[in-house]
Amino acid sequence: MTPLALLSGSPRRVAGVAGAVAAALVLLALPGLVNPYLLFQACLVMVTATAGLGLVLIMGWSGQIALSQAGFLGVGAYATTYLVAQGWAWPLAAVTAGLVAALFGVLIGLPATRLRGFYLAIATLAFAELMIRVFVEATPVTGGIAGTAVQAVVLPGIDVDGSRWYLCLAVAAVTTAVVMRIGRVGLGRRLRVVRDAEIAAPSLGVSPMRTKLLAFALSAFIGGVAGALYAQCLSYLTPEIFDMGLLIEFLVVAFLGGVGYVAGPFLGAVVVVVLRDLLQDLGSWQRLVYGLILALAIAFLPRGLASLPARLRARRPAPPAPEPPPVSGQADLTGAAR
Repeated sequence: MTPLALLSGSPRRVAGVAGAVAAALVLLALPGLVNPYLLFQACLVMVTATAGLGLVLIMGWSGQIALSQAGFLGVGAYATTYLVAQGWAWPLAAVTAGLVAALFGVLIGLPATRLRGFYLAIATLAFAELMIRVFVEATPVTGGIAGTAVQAVVLPGIDVDGSRWYLCLAVAAVTTAVVMRIGRVGLGRRLRVVRDAEIAAPSLGVSPMRTKLLAFALSAFIGGVAGALYAQCLSYLTPEIFDMGLLIEFLVVAFLGGVGYVAGPFLGAVVVVVLRDLLQDLGSWQRLVYGLILALAIAFLPRGLASLPARLRARRPAPPAPEPPPVSGQADLTGAAR
């Protein structure tokens, strides 16, 4: 669709296009508009939302209760950091780390696809906890319990903070476009078939196991790439970063924002990053606050913040039905006009 066609549409469409252009310009100019701390918080929003898009695929569209995203994030963070230290370019290292995370996703998906509900959640949670132990023991790659420093990526003519922001923004934009495309093609429909009618899926030509494995792989790949960005934000990695606290944050992002909507992770990420900043002095009590928010979100907003526009539209009163046109004569019981 050409720009002229967009501008010649309805006022609502014109306003939407203008708002999108304005938002894009603000995001591109953000390093010059805010201080480094706020820019760092914006980077965390983009990273958290990118990882949340993987949960849209696995939890929102395919209906699998997967609690392993923090583990995939750690795989991507450590793998990218190690490859960059070996002389790899950051984009190639990030994609390779995503593929490594996708391989782990397939490995966990093979047994997990035979499980459902609570048992699937426990299996994926066990994987996330196992990966923390792997990060501690794989000292040559991860630095063990002492951790490892992350080499910052600096784009030409841009400082470290700006480079980090543009990396996060670019990866989040590309991931969003890919996930939106998946939702509109056959893969997205197959994921929803498995979620809504898994037993009947084979009769529709859809393999539940193959579709679940693909969902695990794609979600893990997105988590791995998000981990590469997360490493850039943190500058130093230790295994405890990827513990249960990070998992709880991802659950809040998914369910508070709306795990079935592409916009959901971004809404949830804003809330989580703001709360993380406000509650940083609470220590371990942060988990209790996150748990309460998650419970309230499930109770009062089961489809998340992204569902609010649709709910508000559904509550609008229907327009009154038009009155029937007057007739010229009055019909009797036999249908003949008098």
